[in-house]
Amino acid sequence: MMASATETREAHSMAFKIPSKSSVSIKDPESLFRDLRDRTVEGLLAQQADMLRKYMEHVDKRDIALELPTGSGKTLVGLLIAEWRRRTKRERCVVLCPTKQLVHQVVEQAQEKYGINALDFSGSKHQYPEADKTAFNNCESIGVATYSALFNTNPFFSEVHTIIFDDAHAAENYVSSFWSLEIRRYQDQTTFDAIWQIIAPYTTENDQLRYDQGSDGSLDTSFVNKIPTPYLLKCRTALTVAIDNACRADESPEEYGYRWRMIRDHLHACHLYYTSNSILIRPLIAPTKSFAPFQNARQRIYMSATLGEGGDLERIFGRKKIERIPAPEGWDKQGIGRRFFVFPMRMRDEATSLNLAISWVTKFDRALVLTPSNRDADKVKEAIREIPATKDHALFAAAQLEASKKSFTQANSAIAVLANRYDGIDLIGDECRYLIIYGLPESTNLQERFIISRLGASVLFQVRIRTRITQAAGRCTRSSTDYALVVIIGDKVHQYFHMPEKRETLHPELQAEVNFGVDQSKVDDPSELGDNIDIFITHGPEWKTADNHILETRDELTQSPIPFTSQLGESVAYEVKYQDALWAGDFDSALSAAKDVLAKLEGGNELKGYRALWNYLAGSAAYQTNQPQVAQEHFAAAFSCASALPWLKQIQELISDQNQTVPVDIIYGERIERIEGIFERFGKSGSAKIEKYFQTIREGLSSSESKPFEDAQVKLGRLLGFESGNTERSGDPDPWWIFGRQGIVFEDYTATGENPVISKKKVLQAKAHPNTLAEKHPGVSFSVVFCSTSDKLDLAAKDHTGNVFYISVEDFRRFSEECMNIMRKLWDSFQSPGVIEWREFVARKLTEAKLGSDDILARLTSKKLSSLAEGRQE
Repeated sequence: MMASATETREAHSMAFKIPSKSSVSIKDPESLFRDLRDRTVEGLLAQQADMLRKYMEHVDKRDIALELPTGSGKTLVGLLIAEWRRRTKRERCVVLCPTKQLVHQVVEQAQEKYGINALDFSGSKHQYPEADKTAFNNCESIGVATYSALFNTNPFFSEVHTIIFDDAHAAENYVSSFWSLEIRRYQDQTTFDAIWQIIAPYTTENDQLRYDQGSDGSLDTSFVNKIPTPYLLKCRTALTVAIDNACRADESPEEYGYRWRMIRDHLHACHLYYTSNSILIRPLIAPTKSFAPFQNARQRIYMSATLGEGGDLERIFGRKKIERIPAPEGWDKQGIGRRFFVFPMRMRDEATSLNLAISWVTKFDRALVLTPSNRDADKVKEAIREIPATKDHALFAAAQLEASKKSFTQANSAIAVLANRYDGIDLIGDECRYLIIYGLPESTNLQERFIISRLGASVLFQVRIRTRITQAAGRCTRSSTDYALVVIIGDKVHQYFHMPEKRETLHPELQAEVNFGVDQSKVDDPSELGDNIDIFITHGPEWKTADNHILETRDELTQSPIPFTSQLGESVAYEVKYQDALWAGDFDSALSAAKDVLAKLEGGNELKGYRALWNYLAGSAAYQTNQPQVAQEHFAAAFSCASALPWLKQIQELISDQNQTVPVDIIYGERIERIEGIFERFGKSGSAKIEKYFQTIREGLSSSESKPFEDAQVKLGRLLGFESGNTERSGDPDPWWIFGRQGIVFEDYTATGENPVISKKKVLQAKAHPNTLAEKHPGVSFSVVFCSTSDKLDLAAKDHTGNVFYISVEDFRRFSEECMNIMRKLWDSFQSPGVIEWREFVARKLTEAKLGSDDILARLTSKKLSSLAEGRQE
């Protein structure tokens, strides 16, 4: 258990406490280290001293990044800087870590190895000891906490002077999740379906098919799409209503409330990504400038084993510029520990290779498996259970290692299978010497997946992917004498390591290890790999020879930069400027910044996908500044770069539709005037009224009672611009729709009860409806449509059906959803009545959707009642 401030405070025999003298005379963190009398380490390592001296050259900068490779002692560097600023500048300083387990580890090292009284602030702030909170606020001790302790709506660390981010390269999801709302279908089906119904009109038929088949997760492993910003703006009121309702629901996930609160009033600056099973709403870049606890800090320090190039760190933290202090001299060649890479997929398929890798677990006490997704983790666990040698091994998940890794590291015959966790766990020495990397850590959220897979802009994430691979490979080699077997499984990650241009961008030591592993894996018999693994485990003379070869190879290698990262580095300041302006509602400045980004991205095809993204973002900003011509130009440029995104073409059409004309016939004109009238009554202050109207139709058609069902039919007819009504007397016609000289009269039979057969009486009653309506509507030719949950016709009614048609209730509900989706789009484009261009637009869209009057009549009369199977009236 970590000591609290109360437990570590010295006891005094006197009644009064005399304040200690100020520590302002300590000139730098290096000097402070020499004054730490309770430390158990003799002195600073050369690279630690070098980094601290470099830091003092940048001590007044607001944003500083320190690159200290794994095993080089970055934890002590961060703690010394925090403690020095606390003592000399009277600052509240906090060190943030990705996980609780790392918080405990850092606090333990601070107190037991370095003699620094760091306080553990993991867990809920409501459980922080009062003494610890007081000591921190009074600048008596530094704090250590998780990222979420800062990035929440009511953080304890609201007035911190210095923030030190450990493992900053891995922080993207920890930071961005604060401004992200994700709705998972099988966690909250109700909210997911409600949102899907709102966005459905702006999705493709294939996307709708994926939604319909959402239970088949295989369709969702790589697919992702997004709602274009102009459409997102049109449905944001409906989205707001739906998500507000979800947040108020008792059964809604706890995180909905605070995450929705952060983005609710900024949907204009967010993007909505979707798959068949998940919906993500978030900004492109975390708007950290708007978050006072982060923005108001005097200094922010980002510590990382690899800082990368191309502005990736700036994008993660939403900063225009971060001063970088690179790794000390010598670390550009040397790495930490030794890894023996094995690639069984050089001789076997993926499934066989996975089983082979799992069988090697028996050579070790423990093994760690890293996968990019829960689906892959489940696949690994299933394979473990099917292999006799490992079926009884204890399995550990990330949650079990969150607070402490001891349960795993002290177990024998144990395997930890972690999904999407390439950082946050350090296994030192004998704690674990076997690592399996199963799958390429390509994308960790829907936004990354969209940019990579749909825009082809993977160049943006090449640095991030390389960092994840580097970090993953180093989970079990945390000191210079550590060694671990690393087995690579999965098509994409296997290919990554077998592409020379990818390997050349890795650190020279890692390059040499991978090159050696690639060569040693060129075998025909798996037993040869097993023999080599045994040699590595023994670490005898034979391995010493191999190790010397790796060192010699390393010294001959250099690390090549990832192409085009210099341009990405130049553009990032404008990207952040764009996001900050958009978040603040300054659309003109956002458009200007987007144009500046595009100016920096001129170049070859490798940047084509990223240019498509920024042309799209520029077009969206122009759309919000009411510059349709500028928006259209940028959308056209985006489409030319990313023709795989058909909705970019749709956005162009949305803006250019007003310039296209089609003749509007009289019947269409009457329908459109009625549609205008109903839209005008809904108003344009928000979509709440029309969404409520849609919901009333939906609920009515879901009812087995006649009145709500008939009322819904009337409402649907009016929505479609038809003259629509109903009569209340028993035996009279059910709802009717009139368009010009034609009409439809319904006979609804939904309350079938225990006798689900359409009787002769019902058929004769339906056939009489046109005659009844002719008195009020002379000259209108009515078609009779029998709408029922029953699909059986009484034998006695067969000869009396005549020209009565049939549609099932289920088909009618499906038809109504299609109608409402189109009408939502038309309402989105409606501004005021009497605009001829809008009427022409409506006529064209109704025709395209086959919702012209003749189309609807043909659809609802496509099946005759006489075609139903015969039944018998009981």
